[in-house]
Amino acid sequence: MHTLKLYHSKERDKFMERRNFLGKIPLAVGGVLVARPSVTYAQSTPPPSIWTNVKAFGAVGDGVTDDTAAIQSAISSLQQSNDYRGGVLYFPVGRYKCSSTLFFTSYAAGSVHNIIVRGDGPQCTVLDFQGAGTGSSGLAFNAGAQFGVEDLLINGAPGTGLLVGSGNAVGASGYCSFFTIKNVRIQNCGFHGFRFINTYMGTISDCWSKGNSQIGFLFDGYHTSMNVNRCEASENGGIGWSLNGMTYSTFTACGADSNVWGYAATNLVGVTFTACGAESNQREGWLLVSGSGTIGGLPSQVVDIHGVILTSCSSYFNGTAGINAFGSHLAASASNSRPIQFKMSGNTSFCSPGSTVSMVLDATNGPVTVYDELSHFDGGWVSYGPVVRKTF
Repeated sequence: MHTLKLYHSKERDKFMERRNFLGKIPLAVGGVLVARPSVTYAQSTPPPSIWTNVKAFGAVGDGVTDDTAAIQSAISSLQQSNDYRGGVLYFPVGRYKCSSTLFFTSYAAGSVHNIIVRGDGPQCTVLDFQGAGTGSSGLAFNAGAQFGVEDLLINGAPGTGLLVGSGNAVGASGYCSFFTIKNVRIQNCGFHGFRFINTYMGTISDCWSKGNSQIGFLFDGYHTSMNVNRCEASENGGIGWSLNGMTYSTFTACGADSNVWGYAATNLVGVTFTACGAESNQREGWLLVSGSGTIGGLPSQVVDIHGVILTSCSSYFNGTAGINAFGSHLAASASNSRPIQFKMSGNTSFCSPGSTVSMVLDATNGPVTVYDELSHFDGGWVSYGPVVRKTF
C-alpha cells in the first residue's frame, strides 16, 4: 500500500513538472513562435471589440443629464442593414435619464436583431424614464429574432417598461423569437412591467416586475415554446401574470404576490406551472377563464384551456379583498360552452384569516374538468353547474 502511494506521488510530481514546462513553451501560430500571454482577463471584462459602451457615445449616467440621444446613437451604430450587424450594448454602472422610448429595430431582410442590452446588475444600472412623454415605453423591440436584455433596472416608464413585439398584433404575422430576458427589474411604470406580443422560443429568468400601475407580466397574442423561470410579479395594480394564447410552454419557480389576481389565464394548451406560488393577492392565486370573447385572432389549436398542469404549486392568504368572496387557491369559470380542463398535483393552499374557500369552479355556462392528486387545502371547494372532479 505504501509503495503504491509513493508511486502515485512520484508520478504526480513528474506530471506537474511536465505541465509547468509546457506552460512555458511558446505557441506556434502559422509556423511562427508566439510567446504565451501573461495577462488573464476577468470574465466580466467587456471585450472592447465586441461591446459597445454607451458612454463612448456621450452618455453620462448621472441621473440628471438626458442621455437619450447618446444611447440612441449607440443603438444606431449596431443596427446596420446586414446579417453581421449587432453586438452587446453595454451600460456601465450609472443612472441613465431617458426622455423617450429606446427602440430596437430588426434588419428587415433577415428579421434579426442580434443585439444584447446589458448592464452591471439591477442595483447598479438604472434606465430612468420618469421624464418621458405620455404613454412612452422604456425599451421596445419590433418583430425579429436573437436579442436579449440582461442585468439592469427599468424605472418609471409612462407606458410599458419592456415591450417585446412592438407593432405585432394578434392574428398578424409578426413574431419575436430566440430571445433572452435575464435579471431585469421593472418598477413604477404607468402601464405594464413586461409585455410580450406574439413570441416563441423565448427565455425569461430571474426577473421582477414590481409596483407597476397595471399588469406585471402580460402575454398578448400567440406564444409557443416559452420558458419562464424564477420570476416575480408583486404589488402591481392589476394582474401579476396575464396569459393568453399560449401552448407548449412552462413556468417554473415563479411568484405572484400582492396583486389583484396572481395568475389570470385564458386559451392555454399544454402549459405547465411547476413550484410556482401566489401570496396575499386580492382575489384568487390562479384564475382560469374560457369564452368566445377571448379567442379572436388565435389559431384553433390554442383556444380554450386543455392540458394545463399545476405541479407542487402553492397559495397563501389570497382573497384579501373579501372573506370567502374568492377562492384562496384557484377559480375556474367557463363561458359560451368553451371547456376548461386542468390538473393539480401536490398543490397546497392556506386561506386568509376568516376565509374557508380554496377552490371555486363554475361550469354553469361551459364544462369544467379538474384532476387532483396529493393536494392539500385548508379550505373547501365551491362548485356551480356540472363540474367534473376526479381525485387520485
